[in-house]
Amino acid sequence: MLEAVLHSAEAVLVLFSIAFVGFETSRRGWYTEDSRRLMARLVNLCLPLFLFYNVTSKFTHEDLISVLQVAGLPFLTVGFNWLVSVAIVKMGWVRKEIAGAFIACFTGATVTFLGIPVISIMFGEAAIGYLLVYFFANVIFIWTIGLYGIQLDGVHRAGRAQPRLFSMRSIKMFFQPPLQGFLLGVLFVVLALPVPDPIAMITRDLGRVTSPLALVFIGMTIQHIGFEKIKHIPKEVWLILFSCFVLRPVVMYFATGWVDMSNEARQVFIVSSSMPVSSVIGVLAKNYGADEEFCSEAIGISTLALLVALPLVLTFARLV
Repeated sequence: MLEAVLHSAEAVLVLFSIAFVGFETSRRGWYTEDSRRLMARLVNLCLPLFLFYNVTSKFTHEDLISVLQVAGLPFLTVGFNWLVSVAIVKMGWVRKEIAGAFIACFTGATVTFLGIPVISIMFGEAAIGYLLVYFFANVIFIWTIGLYGIQLDGVHRAGRAQPRLFSMRSIKMFFQPPLQGFLLGVLFVVLALPVPDPIAMITRDLGRVTSPLALVFIGMTIQHIGFEKIKHIPKEVWLILFSCFVLRPVVMYFATGWVDMSNEARQVFIVSSSMPVSSVIGVLAKNYGADEEFCSEAIGISTLALLVALPLVLTFARLV
């Protein structure tokens, strides 16, 4: 147990130290809004390259089959979480005007942006495959049920026509660059296609900066949000925090307990399920007329709460 706690503490120290670089430089006024956007774009540019390189360099055909055999677990966790959020809304614990946004925030997590540096430092890059399986289930939820709920909020606020659960736009947005990089890597592995050395070197070198860049950006974001938000947290956001850092990892703990899998794979699934609210949900709320302020609060406060929750989640996962 002591070894697990010490290992978790070391990983958290590394993560927080890199994030602190972003926090401190942001506090000193090094960044404008444009430079923050540029940093986010750089991370989004490197993510698909990172995923492609990791899948093609660290997975054999047999490894891929092994990962896909447990692909149903994240869908089970995401589905259960969604049912809980719907039940909470039905019980009247959530304001009607933010019901769709609440359901989206309750389950939709920032799996790649934060999950990749956390998993890489905690378990090594070879464990990224299990994170990507959770990412796949998460992204399907956000661009179907999550988007639909947000659109419903916008409809109720503006009196527009009823949205559809599936649309060509949501399907196009579903295939975002990180998923494209992951699926392209899977295709290369399945078909046993060799990756040309120049492409392997480019994706490797650019991919290596993904984790530190993402952590620096998270530090910048935390400083930009400020700790004042914690003083006045709506009850709906408390419920979302419960989902992020208690419900999801506990459900994943029990779900993986019934499956024959390695301890490391189980630990990666637990940590992957405990990431903060996805920033994509805030963008969708703005685009579709839902309560953007509530979504921004949920994203910001859950990201800040990760500072406290992450050491606990990592220790909990290590004790599995």
